[in-house]
Amino acid sequence: MRRATCYGRLLVRHEAAAASAYEPQICTNRSAGWQASPAGYLPSTSASELTNVSVNFLPSRAFCSGVEASNSAQTGQLGTSQFVHNGTDYSFETGNLAQLSDGSSLVKFGNTWVLAAVTSSDGFRVQERTKPSITVEYREPVASVGRMPGGRAKTEGGPNQSEEDTAMLIEKAILPLFAPGFTQNVTVTATVLCSDGAVAASSVALNAVSAALMCSDIPWQGPLAAVQIAHDASDDDAGQTTIQPTSEQLLDCGLSGIFVGTADTALLADFQGREVSKKAMRSALQAAKAATEQILRSQHKLVSQQTSAKPVKPSQGYSGCDPAAEASIMAIAVPLVKDILSDGNADMSRVQRLDALREAKTQVVEKLTRQGVYRFQALRSVGSGCATQTDVDFVWQDVQSMVIRDMMTKDNLRPDGRGLIDSRPASYQVGVLPVVHGSALAGQGQSQALVTATIGEADDQAKSEGITGQTSKQLMVQFGDRMAAAAEASTSGRDRIPDPVRQRVRRNTGRMLESRLAAAFPSTPFPFAVRLNVDVLAADGSETMAALCAASLALADAGVPVRAQVAGTQVAAFTASGHPHALDWNQSNGRSSGTDSQQDASLYEIVIDPQEAESSVSDLLLQLVGTEEGITGLHVESLQKGGVPFEVVTAALSSGWQGLQEQHSKLGDIKAQLARHVTNKMGRVVVPQDKVGKLIGPRGAVINKIRSDTGSLLSVEEAVEQSEDATVHFFCPDTRQATAVEQAIRGATGVDLFEGSVHTVKVVRLMDYGAIVEFPSGSSSLLHISQLSSTRVKRIEDVLSLGQELQVKVMGHDARGNLQISHKALSALFDAAQGDRVGEDKAADSPPAMRPYQAVNARFRQSDKGSRDFRQQKPRIIQSS
Repeated sequence: MRRATCYGRLLVRHEAAAASAYEPQICTNRSAGWQASPAGYLPSTSASELTNVSVNFLPSRAFCSGVEASNSAQTGQLGTSQFVHNGTDYSFETGNLAQLSDGSSLVKFGNTWVLAAVTSSDGFRVQERTKPSITVEYREPVASVGRMPGGRAKTEGGPNQSEEDTAMLIEKAILPLFAPGFTQNVTVTATVLCSDGAVAASSVALNAVSAALMCSDIPWQGPLAAVQIAHDASDDDAGQTTIQPTSEQLLDCGLSGIFVGTADTALLADFQGREVSKKAMRSALQAAKAATEQILRSQHKLVSQQTSAKPVKPSQGYSGCDPAAEASIMAIAVPLVKDILSDGNADMSRVQRLDALREAKTQVVEKLTRQGVYRFQALRSVGSGCATQTDVDFVWQDVQSMVIRDMMTKDNLRPDGRGLIDSRPASYQVGVLPVVHGSALAGQGQSQALVTATIGEADDQAKSEGITGQTSKQLMVQFGDRMAAAAEASTSGRDRIPDPVRQRVRRNTGRMLESRLAAAFPSTPFPFAVRLNVDVLAADGSETMAALCAASLALADAGVPVRAQVAGTQVAAFTASGHPHALDWNQSNGRSSGTDSQQDASLYEIVIDPQEAESSVSDLLLQLVGTEEGITGLHVESLQKGGVPFEVVTAALSSGWQGLQEQHSKLGDIKAQLARHVTNKMGRVVVPQDKVGKLIGPRGAVINKIRSDTGSLLSVEEAVEQSEDATVHFFCPDTRQATAVEQAIRGATGVDLFEGSVHTVKVVRLMDYGAIVEFPSGSSSLLHISQLSSTRVKRIEDVLSLGQELQVKVMGHDARGNLQISHKALSALFDAAQGDRVGEDKAADSPPAMRPYQAVNARFRQSDKGSRDFRQQKPRIIQSS
């Protein structure tokens, strides 16, 4: 007799020599919440009873029993599918690698190979949450491109920025496709095995994860397809779209990004552009949607090659609430929520609305208690019709979703009384903080964001290492949201966000703002680093867009010569098919699901500038960013189970464009204020290439002195060729010092020290042969003792002292390039000018000119009064041996 025992992922088969009455082990699908049969524990068996022991790996957690186990599962279920894209093979493989996972897939696109594996936890978590907890780990090791990591230890640390962003894209894309009622822990691992850098690995990783989930027994309603695009837009047409572009094409295109969708719906889109039109953006979306068909067919072909069908998880309904208690809770909660969220309470603030909802929730519990159908959690009995606090908590959010959805799709009303396409009042202020380089405060309704800008030197740029090599980032955004901004006192309970997850979301939002603000940077090379610190002071919807507007204004307030002001708007879409966290209300009301739900999905409403109460229960969120000339960024995220129809995305894009134009019209006044009051704090001075060394000075003494004296930042952009001139860029936080900085640069490099110019200098050092004088710019030069006066100077101390100021004239440069200055030249000019004026005044009273012999006699008489007769010969010095 053969009997098998299933321990985790291993099937151990025992073939005994004699028959035994032991019961076989039964191991069923863990995702359905079943546990191993108690009869499966194998009692102690002597070695003589075991004639053969074999260990087999089970494929994808399929249904197995000890009696029906088969040796065909030793290597998993192999499968492969491929197609050719622009002459490059795109293939899917499964069953060969990562066999212990629930599902795995290896996707090859040219020389870019990505391996994805998925696993899920055991048990069925009924009361903890309504959606699965997804952990995504995406890695791009530098070994995949044949390079050693940097640093002394030559090891790789945590995920870099690109890896974090791709991991978050994977999580957002796959979440809407998990079956309702599936609430287990899911771990997704995607690793780039090798890459030649020709294509971006993010879209390949998304497709690999989709194929791995399709080959597993996790209840996931895929597949999905991700495509990378590059779009070249022109003014007269929609442009041309390139699918799966190369790295060079991504750098040269006007619009690039990634699109994720299924055969009928859109799940995720993220694009960055250079002021493209709405028509070009729509054309890029449509081209990306059409390109997903080939990838979807390839995944379906891969799944069809599996020898056994994927087990389907039984429908569990709404996992968090007892279905028997749902009707009694809704009967009490729906009227209370409708009364609070009606347009009659449009003047309620978010805090007041939250307080009213909490009070109404307490009333629900009190009414259930009076009716005798409320029990403590410890006495909960599923199917009894009695509700607990857990049942009330799970139903409460979905009641709000249903009420808001009905108000918009049926009555065209919003909780705050606005129209569907009306945005809230906006307010903007610049220069709100002293000391800092730049600051701005933006408000969108009750949402509020404060941004401060700090300018740093080029060495302050953030540097990172990835498979593309060493990269530096000139614009850095630190995004922070406070608990007080959302009127939250603590993070306890089922809605608690772990701190690592919150930090990852903050970093991802900051990098999103960085890419959107790239359009505001100057078109010419910018020599400084910029760091923006974003503080969300109040969050009631669209706070990210308020932070974006404040960041753009803070850049201008800091003196950055921005090319254009950037604004953004947020759009939410509501469909009649329900929220991903909502109950199937059609089934609750006795209606059939399926066809009716699909018909309701085509009924939708688009709202501009949603509040937090609206965006938290919406089916689609779209963020559109751009200047007055065009779109610079688009982010689309589906929150509905299965995604939203593609036509909803295009309709939201049109509404978002309308809201973007409205935001720019509100920015008109603040733009005029910036033009009037903000002085440019940045400038540049062109200097000869051979004078750069004088500006820097020995060990940076000259340039550091200019920095410390004026509090400015200097950046030297040297010329490519020696014949060209270098450019010195400077940033001065205090605009009053800008002139002094420019003069200091010109003086240090000698730009203003041209021949014939006059300058006031200070004596800083005395020597036997002259004095070292310092110009106002900080540069120094030698004033030779022979250039002090027209008369002979025996000792330098007789005419000059330390700290004395005097004027000098630039005479030029010597053969070595040293500056030649003179004070005597100015004295001679002064004496000559004085002599001319005196001669003109006394011309009439002057005696007649003496004859030559008379002048000689006069000199003889003067010599008799002197200490030495000029006619005496000088004594000869005779040296004796």
